[in-house]
Parts: sequence; structure tokens; C-alpha cells
Amino acid sequence: MQHADQVAYIERLLEMARANLRDDGPGLTHTAVDTYFSQDRYDREVATLFRRYPVVVAFSAQLRKAGDFVTSTDTGQPILVARGTDGKLRAFLNVCRHRTATLETRPCGANKRAFVCPYHGWSYDLTGKLVGITDGAWFGDLDRGTHGLKQLAVAERCGMVWVVPTALEDGQSADFDIDSFLGTVKPDLQSWDMATWEVHSTTPIRPRMNWKLVIDTFLELYHFRYLHGASVAPLFLDNITTHERRDRHSRFAVAKKTLLEIDKEPRGTWRLLDHAVMLYNLFPNTVLAYTADHCGVFTSYPISPDEALINVSILVDPTVRATKPESYWDTNRDLILAALAEDFAVGATIQSNFRSGANKVQTFGKFEKALGWYHAEIDAALT
Repeated sequence: MQHADQVAYIERLLEMARANLRDDGPGLTHTAVDTYFSQDRYDREVATLFRRYPVVVAFSAQLRKAGDFVTSTDTGQPILVARGTDGKLRAFLNVCRHRTATLETRPCGANKRAFVCPYHGWSYDLTGKLVGITDGAWFGDLDRGTHGLKQLAVAERCGMVWVVPTALEDGQSADFDIDSFLGTVKPDLQSWDMATWEVHSTTPIRPRMNWKLVIDTFLELYHFRYLHGASVAPLFLDNITTHERRDRHSRFAVAKKTLLEIDKEPRGTWRLLDHAVMLYNLFPNTVLAYTADHCGVFTSYPISPDEALINVSILVDPTVRATKPESYWDTNRDLILAALAEDFAVGATIQSNFRSGANKVQTFGKFEKALGWYHAEIDAALT
């Protein structure tokens, strides 16, 4: 984000804080309660959002060198991403073309030259080409050229790796326009570029909540003073948050209490991340939270209508990481996890109450407008 834009954001937050204003929308919005537990709705979301849309499955830090690889089943599809000797990133279904066994069983690794199926030893190079068949003579005229790994569309940008988790047709390009998908949030992500950052940690959590309800917890700060009074709330001003819609995505800034002291600093040195957390809701299932010295990446995946998987990753610039002890980064991670435990404890009660009949809709206040935007985008994607 350009310095002038950061200053404008800071001035907007200051005005809100000093006048105790909220970033109001035009009116209330709603989403139907049954969209959080309907099996039919769940199936349509998986078939569309987690098969046809790009989702973040890895980070550049995990795939820097030729032979580096990452596997994932979080979308419900078996995914293998690998860096080739030509430097190109490729993604495949992690499935042997012989008898459909999982090809690579490890979550990640390095210095890989070929992927060898643990079932019968068929092997594939880093481009997905079938290069070895055990006792190959007994497979007669099998066409090796049509038995390479099934490719997936993949793109890398700003330290993150996106994959569209549906197999491409033979000959179909694996490239897609990630810049168009990111749209107007792309310049911001470029300015906070994490291409050279390291992954400090990734923590998987399985809350008893619909995957969309998990994302909901990140899209408003209204609950902080009530739910997070003993954890993260003391760091922030009460519900002083700006929201902006960015195509299918959104961005918002959350003001820290230090914002009220910014007048002591020369205007030319004002830096938004010193006095706020900058969040981006990347459709359909990722939230980024940029702070002064690290970024939290939260990806929510569906397991069932009533259960989700969320991966909580902490990414850090290695030059900044080296200036502080590991205990500092561990403490930051633990603070985030403590706040999420509070969110998910309440979220589990919400999920269990959806079927009670108490409410037909979830109601979002005018300053909860990002929730209305998010659910409107999901509805639009499914129509």
C-alpha cells in the first residue's frame, strides 16, 4: 500500500476513533440460517467453490527449489504441488495413474527427482510425466504419454500458491490469470509481498462449525470487547474498523490503541501497520492479517456441513525474524490461537443452535457489512 494511501487510512481511523463513529453501511443485511447446515447447499459449495475456484494450498517458502513439493487434501481433492528443474511450479492430482493409489504420502519434502508410487512402483518426473513402469513389458502397448499425472491449474503470487482443484483436460493449459482473480486487492498484496518470507508455523484446527461460519468470525470486530476481553481486545480500540469491498474480496483495517498517539510522530513516518492490523478476505476461503512484523494466514475448508478445517499459518520476513527470539514468535502464535479458541467455542454453540428454529436468518448490522458482502458473493457464485 502506497504511503499516501496509508496516511489516508490512518486519518479515517483517527476521525472514527475521536468521534466514536462506526464504519456504517447503508442498512442491515442477512443470510439464511439453513445455508450453514443444508447438505444440498454444502454439496453445491464444495462442487463450485472448492473445485472451480482458486484456493490457497501452499506458500512460496515451501517450494523455493527444484524438487521441493507439498501435498494437500484440505479441499477434499488429493493435491501435489512441485517445483521442477526448470523452476516452474506445477500441480497435479496426487494419484497414481495405474491403480489410483496416493502417490506421495508425505506432506512436504525437498530434493525430489521423481515420485514413485508406494503400491507398485510406477514413477513420474517433476513434470508429471510417467517415466517408469515396474515390469513394463507386461503392460503391452500402454501409451505412457497419456498416463502422466493429471494436472491442475496453478498460480503463484505474493508468496502464496493457488490451485484450482479439478483435473485439466489433456492439452489444457495449467496457467490461469491470478491477477484478474485478485483484481483490486493485487496492488496491496504486492506491497506486502511475502515471496521471500518464511513459514514460522502452521496449526490445523477442526472446529465444530460450518466453514463459512469460521470466516464470519474474522469479518467484524464487534465481538472483541465481549469475547476477547482477556486475550486480544486490550490491544485494540473498540470496534474502530474500516471496510472496503474489493471486487469479490474485501479489505479492512482494525485500529490499535496506539493510533491515538500517532500525532507524536512526524507525518512522513506514519506507517499503517504500526497502528493497525490490515486484513483481506480473499474469496472464497482465505483471510490474511498483516501486522507490523508478521502475517497470519487463515484458510477454512469444508469437512461436513457442521465441521471445518482451518489452517492457521504465521509467515515472517526472515530478516525481521532474526532480530527477535523464537519465543517472541511463539507467543504471537499462541495469542492468535487463544483468541480463535474463544471464537470457536462460541461458534460451536451457534452451529448447534442453527437447527433450533430460533432464527431463520443471521442478521448483520450496518458496521458488519463485510459479512453481507461475503455471503452475497457466495450466493452469486452458486447461481
